[in-house]
Amino acid sequence: MKRNLLTRTPVIALALALAAGTAGCSVNSPFQTSETMSLADGVPADLDNAQVRNLALVSGEEGGDATVTGTVENTTGEELTFTVAVPGGSKVEAQIPANAVVVLSEEETLTLTEVDAAPGDMIELDVSDGGATTPVNTPVLDPAGYYEDYAPEGWTPTPTPSAEHEEEEGH
Repeated sequence: MKRNLLTRTPVIALALALAAGTAGCSVNSPFQTSETMSLADGVPADLDNAQVRNLALVSGEEGGDATVTGTVENTTGEELTFTVAVPGGSKVEAQIPANAVVVLSEEETLTLTEVDAAPGDMIELDVSDGGATTPVNTPVLDPAGYYEDYAPEGWTPTPTPSAEHEEEEGH
């Protein structure tokens, strides 16, 4: 019986050492669920009195109009004026009630004019909640799919050939 214990002891010690050694692998790697991420097409911005989430422009062409989309949360007890501007270009404003979250362009469309960025580009916008202006690098999205409802007024999509049209041409 003593001989059996002598051969098992090193095996048990090795197993415990391996278990203890591999248990610390995640010490320097944080869990992904503990990191805050913006899982959207737009970008976030934290201002003095407001939090902006999913900020993006929807535009069909470079040099055309662009609809401002996203949400703004007023973190104060007073109404504030939220401003989005293209540096040296057009600007739009929205009133955000006290302690409220407002979805931009849901009730009243906010449209910037003559935006020099095409869908797929990033453009720097000046964003303000009435205090200091914050530059935000913002994506320009194509008005397709979910964003089709946010297409600027007067925008028409590029026609795509239908299956019937392709068959007539012999493709």
